[in-house]
Amino acid sequence: MRQKLCCLLFGLLTICCAGCSRQEIKTKRDPVVYVVCRENVIPRELKELILKEKGEAFHFTYTTMDYTYYVIGYGRQPGKGYKIRVKEFTMDKTHIYIDTTLIGVTKEHQKEGISFPYIVLKSQFYEKDASFR
Repeated sequence: MRQKLCCLLFGLLTICCAGCSRQEIKTKRDPVVYVVCRENVIPRELKELILKEKGEAFHFTYTTMDYTYYVIGYGRQPGKGYKIRVKEFTMDKTHIYIDTTLIGVTKEHQKEGISFPYIVLKSQFYEKDASFR
């Protein structure tokens, strides 16, 4: 009797543990086709939004009838000459994923005033949420 009870408990424990195991399912992400916008092609309303936000780090999207603009800013920085690298711009069924990094300048260039580096990425309109990193 005791052996049957032990087998039953072991079986229940095995089922519970198997049911609680965590598996991370990675979905396939596809690259998004985009362009980096120069300042002279950014819509006027979007430029005004960027000017309001540029003092602090920010990110947001701006959508027109045909396109979505993904805007990432790094706030006030000492010096001039910063660059922003796009490390990832991909999508899955529900989200757009954007990962950028700020490329710094030398100490000598940091003495040359201040800047407010930002990047504007333009792609076709997708009905998806954006996730910024």
